[in-house]
Amino acid sequence: MSYAVTLDQFEGPLDLLLQLVESEKLTITEISLVKVTEPFVTYIRQNQGVIPPEELADFLVIAAKLLYLKSKMMLPDLHDPELEEGPDLASQLKLYKAFSEASLVLSQRWNESKTLFGRQFRAKKPAPAFLPPQQVDGDLLREYYLKALKRLEPVVKLPKAAIERVVTIEEKIATLKTRIHSMMRMSFQRFLADSHDRYEMVVSFLALLELIKQKEVTYEQSELFSEITLKAPTV
Repeated sequence: MSYAVTLDQFEGPLDLLLQLVESEKLTITEISLVKVTEPFVTYIRQNQGVIPPEELADFLVIAAKLLYLKSKMMLPDLHDPELEEGPDLASQLKLYKAFSEASLVLSQRWNESKTLFGRQFRAKKPAPAFLPPQQVDGDLLREYYLKALKRLEPVVKLPKAAIERVVTIEEKIATLKTRIHSMMRMSFQRFLADSHDRYEMVVSFLALLELIKQKEVTYEQSELFSEITLKAPTV
């Protein structure tokens, strides 16, 4: 920084003073920090509003560094070795200068109302579309679509059939016994008529065979392929 100090042991820029202290060419304990800070405070008051902010920041950084070096020398037991691992003064000032210049650019852009930046133009990708061959018209596509739906019909109906209640042989045996004992005689064809599908017809036939086997039901058939009559067993 351009600010210079005048001391008994040194006269020149403040950052040079710090460099001499860090290189141990000057003893920090012999330097009065009050004589460093008081003239700068007076300098600020006399040039209020004129001194650049970065110059103020530079002074604070250097003064803080000098204060730290002096406290370390006077109170060595309180010295923290980890503080030595930080960046040196030159790096700190260089970093601050970069931030300071960036802040000036941002401030200028803000004052110029240039706070909005347009995004680079990107052409939109066309939406996906189905383009049928020239020899295929809408009517033909509709015909193929309906044919495909018909082929899918059995597959679509499968879940509905799967959740329907399944009739068991035990239930059919109980139903058949009740009806025969109440009616005494009944046509097997009439009994099958109550079935809702082929599966239930098969279950009904198996139930009849089981009842005949258990001699719970008897049957009559005048000739082959004629009507089967179911009867309750005679006591």
